[in-house]
Amino acid sequence: MSKLPRFETPDLLVGMETMDDAGVYRLSPDQALVQTVDFFYPIVNDPGSFGRIVAANSLSDIWAMGGRAITAMNHLAYPAGQIPAEAIEALLSGGSEKLAEAGVALMGGHTLEQTEMVYGMSVTGLIHPDRATRNASVRPGQILVLTKPLGTGIYCNAYRQEGLSPDLYRVWVEGMERLNMYAAQILEDYDTGGMTDVTGFGLLGHALPMARYSGSRMVLSASSVPLLPGLPGLMDEYNPKGVCKCRQFVADHLEVAEGIDSRLVTLFSESQTSGGLLFSVDPAQADDVLKRLHEEGDTASTIVGHVEERQGDEPLLRVDP
Repeated sequence: MSKLPRFETPDLLVGMETMDDAGVYRLSPDQALVQTVDFFYPIVNDPGSFGRIVAANSLSDIWAMGGRAITAMNHLAYPAGQIPAEAIEALLSGGSEKLAEAGVALMGGHTLEQTEMVYGMSVTGLIHPDRATRNASVRPGQILVLTKPLGTGIYCNAYRQEGLSPDLYRVWVEGMERLNMYAAQILEDYDTGGMTDVTGFGLLGHALPMARYSGSRMVLSASSVPLLPGLPGLMDEYNPKGVCKCRQFVADHLEVAEGIDSRLVTLFSESQTSGGLLFSVDPAQADDVLKRLHEEGDTASTIVGHVEERQGDEPLLRVDP
């Protein structure tokens, strides 16, 4: 990415350099654009549900930056003639349901004919230029909180092999369809530091740039991280695909305490679909934040670790019991 021609401007407040969830571009002294795009392959057979999951995942990057989402555009590619028009309508309707829930205007989109189906959205939001919750904003001494449980990749693998019960399927889908907007709105009232959403790079992969660009060290408590029901036990039969890329990404920066179940490290590394917000907050506010998150529906929200000063060449990430 460093080889790309760049137009340099002081109005680009957040670009690609710090692996933040979205870009931030200043329009005026008190207003900036927040922009992001995301798309992926179907993970459930219900087109309406998949549309809702895509919208929740795509919108999340705006809230992870502390912004307010205002507009979105659809990006859809699919094998024309092989998928019924009714299924496409259900897919786009599902996405639009979540946009409406979030108060986001759908402006249009683009379609493409290709062999494999992918669906996603580009989303634009607004924020005050000084209020972006960047990766680099994490501060030593703060507590780390995660708002949704991990394990969507293992559940997806189990689902594809018909090994996911109806009850577990419901828990899985409801979690992915839930908007991070509600948690983000609560966090506006607190002294949060950095924030990200746990998606394609997994918990460890998203914690890494927070530690790196803030110059700190992230310490996670393995026993405290919320997991979907049945995990890590389900991993004895089902495993996520593509986890190796995330493991390789963090391997040189990760220290794992003795006695940690290796399955948990895999869970912390696997890609998540429409995962929760990972944020840092001052310890004095942590209990009140959790109380409000639980009351408003993010019942899995948990303190999962803390932020330390990094000493010398210490690994940026550590997993303790």
